[in-house]
Amino acid sequence: MKRDLDPVLKHALSPEEEPDAWLNQNILYRAEEMEAMKKKRKSKIPAAVLASAATLVIGSAVVVAAARYLTPGQIAERHEDQKLTEAFQGEDAVLVNETQEYAGYRVTLLGAVSGKAISEYLPEDDKGRVEDDRFYAAVAIERADGVPMPDISEDAYGENPFYVSPYIKGLEPWNYSLMNMGGGYSEFVEGGVQYRLLDMENIEYFADRGLYIGVSSGTFYDSDAYRFDETTGEIARNEAYDKVNALFPLPLDPAKGDPAKAEDFLKSMEEEAGSEEPVERNEADLAVEAWLQAFEAELSQGRIKEDAERIESTVQICKSGGDGTADYSYDLGDEGNGRGVIFLDESFPDKKPGSMAVIGYSYSDGELESLLVDVATLNEDGTVTFALYRPEK
Repeated sequence: MKRDLDPVLKHALSPEEEPDAWLNQNILYRAEEMEAMKKKRKSKIPAAVLASAATLVIGSAVVVAAARYLTPGQIAERHEDQKLTEAFQGEDAVLVNETQEYAGYRVTLLGAVSGKAISEYLPEDDKGRVEDDRFYAAVAIERADGVPMPDISEDAYGENPFYVSPYIKGLEPWNYSLMNMGGGYSEFVEGGVQYRLLDMENIEYFADRGLYIGVSSGTFYDSDAYRFDETTGEIARNEAYDKVNALFPLPLDPAKGDPAKAEDFLKSMEEEAGSEEPVERNEADLAVEAWLQAFEAELSQGRIKEDAERIESTVQICKSGGDGTADYSYDLGDEGNGRGVIFLDESFPDKKPGSMAVIGYSYSDGELESLLVDVATLNEDGTVTFALYRPEK
C-alpha cells in the first residue's frame, strides 16, 4: 500500500523570449487530487490591447472608467491559438468588460466563450479521449493605484495570489468551483496588468440556472469571500470581507442551457469523486494508522513522538513560490526519492510560527518500518522547514 503526496507544479512561461507554443507562454499549475488535500488545480490564458469603457463598481457606487486591456481574442492570438481567437471574435462570444474594484485591486471580466473544438490545444482524459467541449473566460487584474502588477520574472510575482473561478447558481460554491470542477487557467503580465484565462469543461449548459465569475484573494476558495443563499441559490459578495471578492454575473443566453447535459456534468463529477476503490486494510495498515495518529497528536502539541527519527539529509528550508505553495524534494539513495508541494494555507491555517503539520506519508505493504512521514514547520520569516520522519528502527 502506498499513499504519497506528489502534486506537480509546472512553470512554463518565459517573459524574456518570444515563445513558440501555448505551453511556453503559460504558467501551468496542476495539483492532482490527493488523499491529503482533496484539491485540484490546472491552468491556461489569452491577451490583446483595446481601449474600452468599462463599468467600475466600487461598493454600491457605479461609475464609468476608461481602461486599456487586451481583448480575449488578442489574448488567444498571443498564444498562437487561432481557433480560440476566432471563437472570441465570433457571434457566440460574450464580451463583458465590467470592472469592479475592491481592496486596492481593479478586476475586469473581459468575456467568455464556449463551444466544441474552439481551441488548437484541447486536453485529453486519462483514456486518451479529446475533451473538445470547452468553456473559456478571460479576466484582467491590476492595482488601483496604478503600480504595475509584478512581472512573472520578479520575486514579488504571486505574493498576492487570486482565485478566479466560475460559480453556478443553486450549487454550493465551496463544492463547485474551478478546482473541484477540474478546470484550469493560465496567466501572464503585460503592461502592468495580469491576465488570466480560465479553461474547463463546458458549463454553458447551466446558463438557464445562472453563472458567475468570481475573483477573490488567495489560492483556493475562501468561504468568507461570498455568501450562498440556500433558499434561492443566489451567490453574493460578503460586503464585510476586507480583501478582493469581485463577483460578476455572466450574461449568457438562458436558452443555451441544457438541463440534461448539465445533469451529466454533475454526475461525472460525482463519479470521479467516488471512483477510488476502497482499500482493504491489514494489520500493518492499522499499525501505521495508529502510529500516525499518535505522531500527529504529539505534533499538535509542538512535540515530536519519542520513537520518531528525523532523517537529517532531508531537512531543508522551503520558500513560498508566491502562490501560497512551497516545493520540496529529497533523495534517500537506494530507499528512493520524492517531491511535493506544501499548501501553506491548508497546512497552517492559523499562520502561527512554529506550527507543524503532516503534509504526506508513504509506506510499503506490511511494513511499519518503511513508513516515511512528510512534516512541515512554519518559520518566523514565512519560510517552511521540511523534514522526513520515520519510526525508529
